[in-house]
Amino acid sequence: MVQALLAAPDRYIAALQWFEADRLVGLACVEDTCAESINLDGHLQSERPWFGWVSRRLHGKDGRFQFGVRVVGTVLGSGEHGQCWSKEIAETRAHALLSQAVFQPLKVNGQQVPRVVMVKDHPLLDQAPRRVLHPGWIPLEFDPEMIFHVNPDWKDFDDYMADLKTKSRTKIKRILTLSEGFVLREWTLDDLQERAEELIALYRRVYERSGFRLGSLHAAELVTSKERWGEDFVVTGYELDGELRGFQCAYVGREETEAFFVGFDPELLKSHAIYQRMLVEFICLGVRRKSTRVNMGRTALEIKSSVGALPRRLQCEVRFRNPLFHAVVSRYARGYTPVAAKLRQPWKADAKALSAHSEVHSF
Repeated sequence: MVQALLAAPDRYIAALQWFEADRLVGLACVEDTCAESINLDGHLQSERPWFGWVSRRLHGKDGRFQFGVRVVGTVLGSGEHGQCWSKEIAETRAHALLSQAVFQPLKVNGQQVPRVVMVKDHPLLDQAPRRVLHPGWIPLEFDPEMIFHVNPDWKDFDDYMADLKTKSRTKIKRILTLSEGFVLREWTLDDLQERAEELIALYRRVYERSGFRLGSLHAAELVTSKERWGEDFVVTGYELDGELRGFQCAYVGREETEAFFVGFDPELLKSHAIYQRMLVEFICLGVRRKSTRVNMGRTALEIKSSVGALPRRLQCEVRFRNPLFHAVVSRYARGYTPVAAKLRQPWKADAKALSAHSEVHSF
């Protein structure tokens, strides 16, 4: 994924490297991008009365709050694959080396670099509260990522269905019935080179409905991903009555299938259950490719839980160049928690997914 992003022409992205005695000891993906909040109150909650007032002031009259941010990690994905270090480099030293590098230089090609850095993503296990991992950084927690664990004994879709409760199986069957009018077709590299902008137009119809945005997908990332990953970057188009109405794409790694992005006509959500069908297809892909798990990302938590995905909490760290603003945000951040999503419980009590999940307590 990082290789594909580095090749994209419209991204301010780099791979940082650390050497000792001419030996590579550390790597990190860093991207300068824009964060935009449309509905912060829909994602965060606080018992402190001033939280809502501060939120309204930040968003202003037009209800939008934008700021530049340097992200350590993959802006378009989630999880721990934003940096890696040799085993002999201790975590504290790795973070110190990272901290020294991320605020330099002050300008790139004459452009001021973002004055805030976010480091993604550190798992929070065993109901642990978010906490300061490294001095001088502010811990933040947003929506969890939703993980679907694949039972290695499954041979097909029917095996997955057998591990669900009766009510959940009925819902999945209804999804398949509502969406049976779609013709699904896997796109080739030639298809993407010719028609990637059509997928981006569908993606933006979903993107523009989100309450918080960090970066954006471009056509180049789809094309370069297909060029570099081949059959392991799977792009599926959804046609209805001969017209393209949606798409989904995923990376298939050695152990994990990662749902990358989707796009669709929102009016098909209820009538054709298009998004739910896409989640089912991500599961089918993971089963078919013998993945250990399917990472479904950080949005639509309730719907993803209804097909069997389970939440894994992640903590980010933030640091501001301006010490005064850093102190204000640090104080502000103490007063919130992510809005608790209502999650479904589709699995039978003895299902493999429940025992495999490191955060079953969150479910």
